Amino acid sequence: MTTAVEWFFGRGLSIGCGLDWVVPDDCKARPRAQQIPVIRQAVCKQMADPKIDTTDITRLLDILADRTAPPWQHRFHTTNWDYLLQREITRLYPAGSYKPRWLASSHVYHHNGTVEKLANNACRSPILLETDVEDARVASLESDKAFTSFVWSRVFVVVGMSFECAVDRFLFRALRRVQDEMPLGESHWIVVNPCVQSLQDTLYKLNTALPGATTSGSALRFDSWLNQKMPQLQRRGVLTA
Repeated sequence: MTTAVEWFFGRGLSIGCGLDWVVPDDCKARPRAQQIPVIRQAVCKQMADPKIDTTDITRLLDILADRTAPPWQHRFHTTNWDYLLQREITRLYPAGSYKPRWLASSHVYHHNGTVEKLANNACRSPILLETDVEDARVASLESDKAFTSFVWSRVFVVVGMSFECAVDRFLFRALRRVQDEMPLGESHWIVVNPCVQSLQDTLYKLNTALPGATTSGSALRFDSWLNQKMPQLQRRGVLTA
């Protein structure tokens, strides 16, 4: 078992930063191979828009840096194609620089791929579309490393993510497969989503996939939850008051 909190961010985080682009219907009508370049160009363009405000991300990182109680650390995952979170972490902690104690990894695991272009993208997960079937997900070094890490964890936070599309449901299939042997089978999941119905649906999916786990929900926007000082993490001793 590790003392890392596993954070899973969905589209709600991007929308909160002003990145609200969705794949248009005319793009969805194209062959899959033609959709991906359109997605890359559009998401990168909107990420560069001056209206993008990553205050929520920087606030989160500042709070975790100031109030994470030893020996707890944090690891980040996302199903978003954008790399707003990775960009902010890299800005604060450039590659090769000192990694703070509270940060388990400076790498953000993109489970559905990313539009970020690196010198070497060989270890990255391929881009998956919302319309892809569940079996479209293939193994990658990135996803394997992420899975190997979080099965040992007991505290998870899910922000703005509903696991509605088929490729995201892969996670539940993977969790069910190992829940009896690994610590995550008795983990606690904190779900933050301002949409009450989506929140309830996510809690139901988690309770069904992991019957030995416990869950708690906050029907709040992410910024409002930050304003409340993330009380569930305080109660578990992850954060100081």
